Amino acid sequence: MQTIALTGVLLPVWEDVNDDFGEQDHVNVAAKLYLLYRDTDIDFILFTGDSRSTRYGVDFSKNLATNFEIHGEIAHTPKQRIQLLNSSGILASDEIAVTSYLLGLRYLTENDVTTILEFYHNDAGYSATEMDRFYQLVSAANTQYIATGNDSLFEQASSMSKRGYARPQIGRNYIYAKITKKEPFDLLYFTPGLTAILNLEDESYSLSPEAIYSGFTNWELRLRYVRIDGGRFTEHGEKLNESKLELRVRYYF
Repeated sequence: MQTIALTGVLLPVWEDVNDDFGEQDHVNVAAKLYLLYRDTDIDFILFTGDSRSTRYGVDFSKNLATNFEIHGEIAHTPKQRIQLLNSSGILASDEIAVTSYLLGLRYLTENDVTTILEFYHNDAGYSATEMDRFYQLVSAANTQYIATGNDSLFEQASSMSKRGYARPQIGRNYIYAKITKKEPFDLLYFTPGLTAILNLEDESYSLSPEAIYSGFTNWELRLRYVRIDGGRFTEHGEKLNESKLELRVRYYF
């Protein structure tokens, strides 16, 4: 054992103080125990309080070689309430135990190509069938509104969206990959890369090539293109756009 560090946090939730965190009029407690053991970084994390349900987890990171690192995280929430559209089209609420985990690696080649590969599982995520039910509800709401002008189904879909179906990465299993190359062809301060996210439940995905240039003092230019694809009633297939082009200019001071 080389290093031990303990960090504690008190998080009050009162009116106008952290009121977006959870239920008000409670004081919550969190703690993190950090260990450096045999060149392995380890964190033990705990949160408890009445604003949100108790949860705890562990993460680690270890260099197997100077250019090869593995990492992982696991989190468990004994009681978490989820909102789910059942087979009858009714929104049901259930309290379940949720375990989520991530396993990944990072590899750096001799010519400065960095590869990150991760697998993520979330018990609180929706299966392909459960997401399909929600997207079919949205489709039915649109058909109803066009035919009759009635927006009651839209209101139901909007309510469900706010209760969970609109959050990022709503599926249960994902593969994340990112590849970057530092200064290819001796182009100083230039880093191209490619990021991919695959939803293993419905096989929809996003693919994002990008280029970053930081040759100006305190400035960073980033150009990124995002391609989103998937079948009908899938997470990425139902996004509002199929493609997106971004140019970001960042200034540090």
